[in-house]
Order: sequence, then structure tokens, then C-alpha cells
Amino acid sequence: MAPDLDGPTREVHDVVRATEFVTPALEIIDYGTEVPRAITDTIANGAVFGAIVLGGRIVRPFDLDIRRVGATLPKNGIMEESGVTAAVMGHPAAGVAWLVRKSHGVGAKPAKGQSVLAGSFTRPVDIAAGGTIQAGYGPPGAIGVSFLKE
Repeated sequence: MAPDLDGPTREVHDVVRATEFVTPALEIIDYGTEVPRAITDTIANGAVFGAIVLGGRIVRPFDLDIRRVGATLPKNGIMEESGVTAAVMGHPAAGVAWLVRKSHGVGAKPAKGQSVLAGSFTRPVDIAAGGTIQAGYGPPGAIGVSFLKE
């Protein structure tokens, strides 16, 4: 985020104007609960956040149509999942606008310099120790992550 972003009526255009750049990201999920999981487990566990891996190219949001960025997720060299950013509420900035509106008035807001994940447009992919995931995002680039054996 370039400037802080707050307010009960923020929309996609507000988020895009406030975004300094976008870059490919992978969220490493850490469930912290046993299967089967209920949505309450996910929420209580901080939305299952474990880590973020950033990579690829830094792109200004007006330099490409960020609604149409596609992703491929091969796991251990075999295609596992794919998606397009428009799957995040029609536009990835819509997820951030929703977050800004919901957090308004409770003392939380995306602040200048913070990285904000817009929301996932692929399903989670399980990966075991020793495995690798490659995430290709077209023009914005790619990320590769290897998980060491325990």
C-alpha cells in the first residue's frame, strides 16, 4: 500500500489508486487444527496463516489488467491447480476493499508500506516435506518453493 487506506465506503478504484505495486505471492497455510475442520476453526486460527512468499516482478496496478492475471500451480512437476484473479470477488482489489470496509471503526486498516493479500483464486494444495510448488503468474512472473524433509 502506498497511503493508508481507511473508510466505510472504499471500493475497487480506491484500492487500485492506493496500491503502489502488485507482485506474485503464495500464502503458506498452517492449519493448526485436525481434519475435519470447521469454518470456526479457520477463523479462530487467524485464517490459517503460516507465512507469505513473495516473488516474480513488481508491477504497477495500471500496467496490466490485474483482473485477468492467471496462475498455474504445478506440485512436484504435475499440474495441480489453476485460476484467474477475477475469481476474487470479480477483481482482486474487491477483496481488499471489503477488508477496508469491514475493519473501519475497529482500529485496523491497511497502512502505508504493508503488503496485503487480495484473496486466493486457487484452492489450497497440500504438499508434503520434500515437495515443491511452482506458481506461474504469466507477465508478473513466478515463484518456486521447496519444502525440506523433516
